[in-house]
Amino acid sequence: MRCSPGQGYAAVLCDVVGSRRHPDRAVLQAAVRAAAQAVNERIRALDPLTATVGDELQATYHDPVTALRAVVHLRLELMGVVQIRAGVGWGDIVIHDPDRSPFGQDGPAWWLARKALDDIAAANSRSTKAAAMALAVDVGGDDDPAATGERAHPESGGKPLPPPQPFRVDAVGLLQSEFALFDQALARLDATEAAIVVADLDGVSTRTIAERLGVGPSAVSQRRHRNHLPELVAALRHLEGAP
Repeated sequence: MRCSPGQGYAAVLCDVVGSRRHPDRAVLQAAVRAAAQAVNERIRALDPLTATVGDELQATYHDPVTALRAVVHLRLELMGVVQIRAGVGWGDIVIHDPDRSPFGQDGPAWWLARKALDDIAAANSRSTKAAAMALAVDVGGDDDPAATGERAHPESGGKPLPPPQPFRVDAVGLLQSEFALFDQALARLDATEAAIVVADLDGVSTRTIAERLGVGPSAVSQRRHRNHLPELVAALRHLEGAP
């Protein structure tokens, strides 16, 4: 089965940057798993964010906007712990082994997610100001026979994916710009500011945030306005309500 042009699923590949150089990899991996669990509890996925081999994480979502939210929240959760790069691919997904989902999957969405992640890594090797997340989209016309597999194999007991989400191809540029804008906004944050953003999204009071951080309420307010955190929170809330 193939998705029609303008339809598909969002595949996400995340790379934990510099993990091999971390002084305590066990502590780091525990932090990454905890962050992934926090994202999974907050954002509904087709296949939840899961750590894989090679210090990567992967997940699938119904649409690229939800994938963007997941990547942003993962970076917020791990701010000050480790840097995350993420490639998101939008296109068809082929399931070869539904019992190992998402590991038994293939198709344009995954190829594009890998390409986006590789392009990010190459750009970062040339510049320290390169992006840390990007979206690549399949606009149709891929004739690779590997993309023509079934979305599920009933004989193996796997559940099929839900119907592919329609997406306006002419909106790709706008969504890619949103990826870039969120990327730049996150690049300016430190761990304290990331914690404030997450708490504000959850409706936590300024006084409670201050107690958690061990600072005064005025310090929290100053942090908010120094890096335009209310605007970032508002943008994330807008994504939550996006179609």
